[in-house]
Amino acid sequence: MEKGLAARHGGRLGLLALVAILLLGLGLRVGEAWDGRAPVYDAVAYEAIAANLAAGDGFTVGAAATQPSSNYSPGLPLFVAGLYEVTGGEHERLARLVLAFIGALSVLFAYLIARRLSRCFHPSPRQNEEKGGNVAPALIGALLVAIYPALLEYQGMLMSEPLAATLLSGGVLALLWAWEGGWSRWLLAGALFGALALVRPEYLAIALLVALIVFARQRRDDWRLSLLRAAVFVGALVVVIAPWTIRNIAAHDRFVPISTGGGQVLFAGNYLPSHGNPEKVGAEVVAENPDLFRSADAGRLRLEQILSRLAAARYPGMETDQALSKLGKEQLWDGITEEPVEYAGFVTAKIWRIWSQGPRDVMQEPVWKALHWTLVALGLLGLALLAWRRRWEALLLGTIFLAITALSALLVASPRRVLVLVPLLAALAGVGTGWAWEELRARCRTGRAGTAID
Repeated sequence: MEKGLAARHGGRLGLLALVAILLLGLGLRVGEAWDGRAPVYDAVAYEAIAANLAAGDGFTVGAAATQPSSNYSPGLPLFVAGLYEVTGGEHERLARLVLAFIGALSVLFAYLIARRLSRCFHPSPRQNEEKGGNVAPALIGALLVAIYPALLEYQGMLMSEPLAATLLSGGVLALLWAWEGGWSRWLLAGALFGALALVRPEYLAIALLVALIVFARQRRDDWRLSLLRAAVFVGALVVVIAPWTIRNIAAHDRFVPISTGGGQVLFAGNYLPSHGNPEKVGAEVVAENPDLFRSADAGRLRLEQILSRLAAARYPGMETDQALSKLGKEQLWDGITEEPVEYAGFVTAKIWRIWSQGPRDVMQEPVWKALHWTLVALGLLGLALLAWRRRWEALLLGTIFLAITALSALLVASPRRVLVLVPLLAALAGVGTGWAWEELRARCRTGRAGTAID
């Protein structure tokens, strides 16, 4: 059995390398989780919601909240509150440690996805699988995820990105696995995407796009089977999120699938004076509306407080998020119709912002900035190669990347959205690296052969 396991992963050396990378990824995450980091504002909110849930006070940030608690995605605080309930107390360090173990799974998932994708670049995929083939590309992908600093730093606080990265990579791996078996395998893929949507609500829309791709991959005579697969996938997703949606309908007297706050991110994401930087929206709104704010408000008030005051002034009596949604749509329409050139530059700046840098200050250090750019470049190369050889897999991954890019162009442009994609990017980067290496070796062999003939 051990020989068979080693053979599937490049021999004993390849298996040892994989174990070493997995232990490295786990160790770095456990270290961050044990020591902890000063939490950012969202992490503080997640901590408060989890503690209030465990205490029986409901899904609330508390009296000090500056925005509705429903604006926060429920997945992470619900999970942490469940851990508190099981362990009989608010053991935040223990919760971080459990999340670190879950986060470390993204290293393994990146490796397994890269292994599956790399098969299409070998002349005999079955033979490659039996002999283990070249596992180096997959190991490279796993290593990139294991050491990516921003993922590690967020593991030191209660943030949703590491958990979402594991759920997304696990969901994609489950999709690739589901094609090799019966319809029941689609239950796992749908459940993982449902859990992902509870952690990062934007993935609810992306999951529906994935369902369309699943249905579209069919032969002429098996559309019913494709429909069944897509239906099972969506059904499992709905089962996961339905209890929270039903709770929201009862709590808000309207249909809220997962969370509120869409109006706020739409307005902030289309506020042209910010030049695409969401961190500048608050100060610019204060400067543009001196009748509503004092000059000191820009530094004293949080963004949601500033936007709430603006919404109340522009649409008195309307619920804040609905008012901001209305204002955001007006800005979007005005930008497209009245200032199309400026708005195009605005959107370009937002897209550049999310892809050109990782979140957290550590990603501005030269070595990590170079790592990020290498990851993105090799990931794009891997995606292009996949489009050449395996179009369905390329369509699946490309749709996820394009959807996140489009959402960032329309809403708030935060590099944290791309952070969730790091395991998928790393898997593709491994594929791109492996192809480039094989091409280089082939050219060297050709050059040596030519020299020998001469």
